[in-house]
Amino acid sequence: MKSLVVEAKTLKREARWDIDYHLPPVEIQKFPPELVGTVRDVADAVKAKRDPTQRPDVAFQYVDIASVDVETGTIARPQELTGAEAPSRARKVIRAYDLIISTCRPTRGAVAIVPEQLHGQICSTGFSVIRAKEGINPFYLHFVLRLWSTLEQFRKWSTGSSYPAILDEDVLKTRIPVLQAAEQDEIAKRVRVALAARQAAILAADSAWEESVASITGFLKRTAGLPALNGAGESPCTIQEISARLAVLGPVEESGIMENGDGELILFEDEPEA
Repeated sequence: MKSLVVEAKTLKREARWDIDYHLPPVEIQKFPPELVGTVRDVADAVKAKRDPTQRPDVAFQYVDIASVDVETGTIARPQELTGAEAPSRARKVIRAYDLIISTCRPTRGAVAIVPEQLHGQICSTGFSVIRAKEGINPFYLHFVLRLWSTLEQFRKWSTGSSYPAILDEDVLKTRIPVLQAAEQDEIAKRVRVALAARQAAILAADSAWEESVASITGFLKRTAGLPALNGAGESPCTIQEISARLAVLGPVEESGIMENGDGELILFEDEPEA
């Protein structure tokens, strides 16, 4: 039987009485102590919101928890909605290379990085949105946020039984391995190459399947096959490349506040034109 002595003031401050919460996480201890920091050290929580219902006829891309492929940590199925169709949870503004973390059932690993095509779009309030600080590679951060050592801590911080959930503060206090920038970039490259190889293999398998089905049911279908896969391309991967791309993409709109290219805030009373 496990036992643990905890000071009463700690129980009162944390408002948690379960032993699992107070026991130290195990998996993160497998990393050298000098490499371990917290998410707060390398990223900031983003609170920007926009209410799409204020523009009922304007279409936008909406990312909810079902949009995230938990196998790869990618946003695979965003929805295109109009403001009139927007659910009440469609409020959080996302920027390219932000990270979104499902706060409901967080051990599923629904953690994704926002691609450029979703720059300035909207995600569910069921996500914690964090933004890598200067000098931190968001692809590396995405990788370590999906490690079991991270998910173990998400489990410990969770409250609730049917739908366990965590808060932004829980994400920020989670401990992760933090490497130097050059090592982050190298890991990011390897992960991106492996993901591209996985996608190419899946596409090739899908294409072979389509061709087989077409050959058997040729009287119903003359041609088959999927589009050829483009190479990994020159998509940004390093910290420097990502910074350059963000400069090109420009600021995203928030409710009542916009940021210009110099990092200054612009205030306005009326909603800017789409």
